[in-house]
Amino acid sequence: MTTLTLPEEFVLLLQKDNGSYHSMSDYAGAAELGELVLQRRIDFVQKKIQVLDASPSGVGWLDDCMAYLVKKAGPANKPVAAQSFIQRRKNARKVHCAALAERGLMRHEEKSALFIPYAKYFPDPGTRQALIAELRAVARDEIELDNRRALLAAMVHSTNLVRTLGLERAERKRLKEISKGEQLGKAVEAAVAAATAAISAGAFAVASSAGVSSS
Repeated sequence: MTTLTLPEEFVLLLQKDNGSYHSMSDYAGAAELGELVLQRRIDFVQKKIQVLDASPSGVGWLDDCMAYLVKKAGPANKPVAAQSFIQRRKNARKVHCAALAERGLMRHEEKSALFIPYAKYFPDPGTRQALIAELRAVARDEIELDNRRALLAAMVHSTNLVRTLGLERAERKRLKEISKGEQLGKAVEAAVAAATAAISAGAFAVASSAGVSSS
């Protein structure tokens, strides 16, 4: 499967075959935090975001995220609440859908309703199903859990997207454990384990305030 960023994987799972998307789309910012951790741009201190590297990347969404975090952190580089970042980035889904469309992993159509234009994105079925199969294999302990898989599993659970993917109860239970940073194995770095729990908590807090539960 083509290498994807965490937010790209998340929005692939968000999008439905008919071009609409699941209601968890407001939490794409949590997946962006996961990617920033993987790229060692941020770390977590007591479940808050600590900026490590704000140098320009040339990637629009990433530089926008870092600019916001640097501004919030201020000259003293104070830790930033994950919940506030996720809420700030609640419209990030479209950015990553557009990136996937450019790579041929989503089909983009412009529509209109009552003369108001809007975009629809249709996910590549093979890529989306391969991603779901990977998550199921993680949940069944059939493949080794690594940094990326741990963060994606945490995202899928904490936003309750797991409920839309057809996973069995035991599989959902394992993803819940991962989202809490439990039994991650030796391949997951300590910093990523801490980030997994922190990002999950931030996404869950946003979801709870919006009336979405996770179990």
